[in-house]
Amino acid sequence: MLIEVILGLFIVLFYFLVIKPLVPMIKLKLQFGNDCLMKYHFFGGELWQQLKEMKISKDLIKRPRDLYINHPYKIFVSNFLWKIKISVADPEYYKVMLHNHQYYSKVNNINHDNLIQKGLVFSMGEKWKSQRTVLSESFEYDQLKSRLPMINEVCLEKINQICGDNVLEFLELITGQVVIRSFFGNSAEGIKINKKQIQIEIADLLNDMGELRLKSKYFFIKRFFLGTKGWKFFPTKIEKELLQRVYEVRLTIEKLIQKRIVEIEIKMDENENDVKQRDPDFLDVLIKEYLKQKQKGVQKITIDDILQQFITLFFAGTDTTAVLSYHCLYFLALYPEIQQEIREEVMTVCKNEMVLDDKIKKLHKLTAFINEVLRVKNPALRLLLRNCDQTHQVKDLTIKKGWNVIVDYQFQCFLSKHFSNPENFDYKRWLEAEPIKENHQFVYLPFSAGPRNCIGQHMAQMEAKIILSQILRQFQININPNVDPRWTARFLYQLQPGNCVQLQKL
Repeated sequence: MLIEVILGLFIVLFYFLVIKPLVPMIKLKLQFGNDCLMKYHFFGGELWQQLKEMKISKDLIKRPRDLYINHPYKIFVSNFLWKIKISVADPEYYKVMLHNHQYYSKVNNINHDNLIQKGLVFSMGEKWKSQRTVLSESFEYDQLKSRLPMINEVCLEKINQICGDNVLEFLELITGQVVIRSFFGNSAEGIKINKKQIQIEIADLLNDMGELRLKSKYFFIKRFFLGTKGWKFFPTKIEKELLQRVYEVRLTIEKLIQKRIVEIEIKMDENENDVKQRDPDFLDVLIKEYLKQKQKGVQKITIDDILQQFITLFFAGTDTTAVLSYHCLYFLALYPEIQQEIREEVMTVCKNEMVLDDKIKKLHKLTAFINEVLRVKNPALRLLLRNCDQTHQVKDLTIKKGWNVIVDYQFQCFLSKHFSNPENFDYKRWLEAEPIKENHQFVYLPFSAGPRNCIGQHMAQMEAKIILSQILRQFQININPNVDPRWTARFLYQLQPGNCVQLQKL
């Protein structure tokens, strides 16, 4: 009897760990031949290698990038236990995928339901459409242009207050303050959580939670088998501390929202027309929609929806632009001659303190430089894992329900067939009429493409240009010789630690 039980367990394990993942992988290899790279791991060896590299590698993406350069595949199929993971790197395939986003749900990096899961990045279907519609007006060109004086004011104000050597945190203070003034008005001004400015704590919290997924085998296994319930299953000390921070963030923001609801309700009772004519910030837009639905008795938006959208917008607006600007500062420090060339352009074009729209359009070298940084060290590189929700066809590739999918559109930037000497950092390539060879509009996608491309891409670029211009006007940017830089994954792919560069007053 015991032998039969053991034999039965062996057969079940053999099916789930060998037959179930290996059969579809072999089918793909037979179908695509050399265009398919296949790596089978009995116990998910690729993951363990990635966890190891997270701790010792100076560049987490170097191995997969080199693998692709040496074997430019259309698809790369691997597995973790019985779960299939397919990476798609051919533009003709991922073009179709990015335009048909309805087949995929994004896997939340932080594996937590109560922070950003209901926000614009991870929402799906009609909820995503309505959120995108509400937000889109805030990112129209005229709206962005009207914010430029404010962005300059914030930069100059923070630059004059700079202290300490954590440049990344300094940049987060700038970008976070821009988000506050752009979307939340006085509602979030001066708020601190866990003794940090709200923008710093939200960025730090989500980055710490994102980094945990690749630092702890124990946490990864819990996540794989238990999903978000893994936080409650024998939590470590670090997990308990993170959950307490989640509680503090949610509590503070919910109090802010409830206070604003009361203020708006009072104003609506006193003078409804005055409220309608007011130019509301984003928080007000959400709250008014919530109150309107409440009056009609059809509650599609909840307090929790508002809270998570608040965190999403705060984090996306703060962290991505700050990290991009930080990467730019690092390369300016790495190449002093380039730094001087771009500083001269800034000083020539921007003769006064305000870097406004007419000046931004003339900063050709700075624009080219940012394009090159995005080519070689894009913060969104391999950012999000997708889960296939419905079996469907992408050209001649069948992607099955339940498979994990990665869209590797960044790898095209490392191929010599698209860029001359792609291993070299050369911003001047972007000053040429045709910087990309064999370009079919899906080679260089720094902000993704399709309906779910980055809604804030133009604001991020304008903001980064202003931040870099204002810093270049006042500071020499140098490499910090006392730190060992590494390119790692937190929520984003980013340079760490936060003091890899130093700012020296001119």
